Amino acid sequence: MRLAFYTLAFLLAGCNSAVPGAQYLNFDAEYVGIETCATCHPDKAATFEQAQMGRSWEAATLANSAADFDNPAPVHDEYNNLYYQALARGDSLFIMEYRLAGRDTVHKRVEKIDYIVGSGHHTNSHIMDVGGYLYQMPMTWYAQDGRWDLPPGFKGHNNIRFDRPIVVKCITCHNGMPKIIEGSYNKYDAVPHGIDCERCHGAGSVHVEAMRSGGAVDVSTEIDYTIVNPAKLPVSLQFNICQGCHVQGAAVSKEGKTFADFRPGMSLVSVENVFWPRFADSLRQFTMASHPDRLTLSECFKQAAPERPLTCVTCHDPHLPIEALGQDHYNAACLSCHESANVENLHTGSVTGSCVTCHMPESGSSDIPHVRITDHFIRTPDSSRGTVLGSDPTGKRFVRMASLIDPSPTEKEIAQGYLTYYEEVTDHPGFLDSAAVYLRAAQAKSSLSAVAAPLIRMHYLGEDYAAITRIARTLDEAPDAWTAYRIGDAYLKTASPGAALSYLQEAVRLSPAHLRFKLRLASAYVHNGRLTEADALLNEVLAANPKLADAYSDRGYVHVLLRDFAQAEADLLAALALSPDLEPALANLASLYFNTERIDEARPLAERLMELDRSNLQYHQLWQLVQ
Repeated sequence: MRLAFYTLAFLLAGCNSAVPGAQYLNFDAEYVGIETCATCHPDKAATFEQAQMGRSWEAATLANSAADFDNPAPVHDEYNNLYYQALARGDSLFIMEYRLAGRDTVHKRVEKIDYIVGSGHHTNSHIMDVGGYLYQMPMTWYAQDGRWDLPPGFKGHNNIRFDRPIVVKCITCHNGMPKIIEGSYNKYDAVPHGIDCERCHGAGSVHVEAMRSGGAVDVSTEIDYTIVNPAKLPVSLQFNICQGCHVQGAAVSKEGKTFADFRPGMSLVSVENVFWPRFADSLRQFTMASHPDRLTLSECFKQAAPERPLTCVTCHDPHLPIEALGQDHYNAACLSCHESANVENLHTGSVTGSCVTCHMPESGSSDIPHVRITDHFIRTPDSSRGTVLGSDPTGKRFVRMASLIDPSPTEKEIAQGYLTYYEEVTDHPGFLDSAAVYLRAAQAKSSLSAVAAPLIRMHYLGEDYAAITRIARTLDEAPDAWTAYRIGDAYLKTASPGAALSYLQEAVRLSPAHLRFKLRLASAYVHNGRLTEADALLNEVLAANPKLADAYSDRGYVHVLLRDFAQAEADLLAALALSPDLEPALANLASLYFNTERIDEARPLAERLMELDRSNLQYHQLWQLVQ
């Protein structure tokens, strides 16, 4: 029965796929911003800016924060032995990272918070802006528990501290549509402050032009096709607007598309698909953003009359804060179908509480700690308990990778879903094995070149670099920047720096503002003995982002080779000030100190390398030399 429920949910998402929205005129329009919308709709704009979506992304000030900056307890990352402390200086906010050795502070880094993400209803997360490059910071405020902790996904070896890039897919679910620098991964020209009108109504320039030229439409009798009114859309396309952000998972773009190509009124399936595992008991295991998916499991949804469908806006008014609606609003939504007299008879007495409390119980999510959310799977109390499938009493046994948007994904897309899940959520090798099965099936129906990009990605994640170079030799060219980067890096890691160079140059040509690609190209220059070019490229990277420890470390190594030891030492120290456990910087600085007869300064660095990786033979040799 559960599989049947899920199938119904997928079919809903895919029906009425393109025709109903095809006549809207604003699919290719320009975004105008909420300020322009407010000139004609001041009431809606004013309340929306106070609603949760309107407060989803704000400038970081003490007034805009829901978090405790008065006397917050530090957060200890035990795995990396780092502490984090939230600080306020006037109206500005900061995060301090530090490490203690006894009572001594042996590392301290303080970074300014530039943006707050989240309305504070559940969380506030924090963003750092470095010359337009956006990165998530390693502290989140969990409002319901009133505590600071590491963000989701930052536990253990996954704590990448101040270096997690904020890509377009992240921003477009937490904010209005940003202006990304072409050829970059996470650099933006402009970032709005909060989800705005156009995220649900579509870009507004065509509508504004029509209104200013006297082209107003009587919307009481006809549809205004210059702007999308979600209430006028078929249920499937209404859902697609909400699903774009409220169906969380491993997102896979359609060929030639990015999520930024989606406009309200379009079919979401034409732009992307989303994959997520189904477990033995997926009725009780779900993620924070899974509301439409959960709703489609409900009998209330499946049995709703066509003339009165159950949709997100049946209960939610996106223009108003949740707090402004009150519990009576949600009870009234339930009673619009379930008449009061029938409910009282069913419950054998007067019903005085909240329908939601029993029928949509609060629950934790499987992906974000310290939060409690309303489960949108509407059911009678305890009806989800049932028998757990299989022998796993927790119900966590993996069953399959489900397609949440497109009812008929291709084998290639399913494989990409497995790869994205492996890369973003887990490192269990079984997901790579499953991707391989689907890629073989896709290749059998087409050709090796048709699946080269995901196949190379799969081997890259599995660190099978020889397989990548074998595939590369069959291709006329790399199909995209990421594939060129992975091929170039594979050649570097298989000791073929000459072959690596052209691929990494191609990656940078296709994505000239992608700093990771430039760092690897600089390494290729070093391996090919082109030190001056490597130095110049690393100077470019550090001019764009002076907070990249890897760039200082690499430039320090270049200056060691150029025998400019003073500059090398300065760069390596700068790298360690940003990232105290960066092993290449520790090793190169220790070697520099040893070779310039500064043994006492080399010794603690060599000892730290041994603490980080006792299996490394080079670290052993260095440690023995400095004793």
